[in-house]
Amino acid sequence: MSREECFAITERIAEACAAAGLDIVHPFNVAACDWAALKSAPRLERARPNALGLVIGNTRELWARFLAKPPADVADPLDRYVTEKVALAVDQATTRFSQLFFAHTLDPAPFPIQRLAELVGLATLSPSHLAIHPIHGPWFALRAVVIVDVDGPAARPSVLASPCATCSAPCVPALAHAIRVSGTPLGARAVAAHAREWIAVRDACPVGRASRYSDAQLDYHYAPSASKLAQGS
Repeated sequence: MSREECFAITERIAEACAAAGLDIVHPFNVAACDWAALKSAPRLERARPNALGLVIGNTRELWARFLAKPPADVADPLDRYVTEKVALAVDQATTRFSQLFFAHTLDPAPFPIQRLAELVGLATLSPSHLAIHPIHGPWFALRAVVIVDVDGPAARPSVLASPCATCSAPCVPALAHAIRVSGTPLGARAVAAHAREWIAVRDACPVGRASRYSDAQLDYHYAPSASKLAQGS
């Protein structure tokens, strides 16, 4: 019965997340991904060793859903939107004990979501430190991890073949240029000031070009501004 419950919970969360534009929901078994080996991963509470895990992310589908009703009067409306939508999806899907971890939460330490995505067979890591999805390339975002106290999927995660292994790595010189023009220490203000160069790092990747974000979405991600949302950019 527990496996059926795992599948049902996953389906309900995936359906609710997709309606919010969070169209990547990747299930995994905590026991199969060696959670304890993840540097800076928070301690799991009240979860069985083989609990259900879900990595949640989005493609370009998020943008229109977010623009339709962005949270108002908050410093980071996209982060708030993701938090609210994921929490609501989980609350509506199950009464089981759950823990939620968000990629945008940096205190006390950033969650190693890129490393987890690699361990569970969702994405690989490029030489430019971008997570690469086998279909969408660098044009997706890792947003959250959900752990639910129910037995996770039985199958071990598949090992993805990295497209970077046979690539000439055009992202590497693009990254070096972005760092050079932005200066150090690197911060959000410097990235926003040189957004074009940082976007070029993603554009250099040959994988997933059909999934590229719109210019308006890229403009907001690299230089967030409430005024851009007000203008419907």
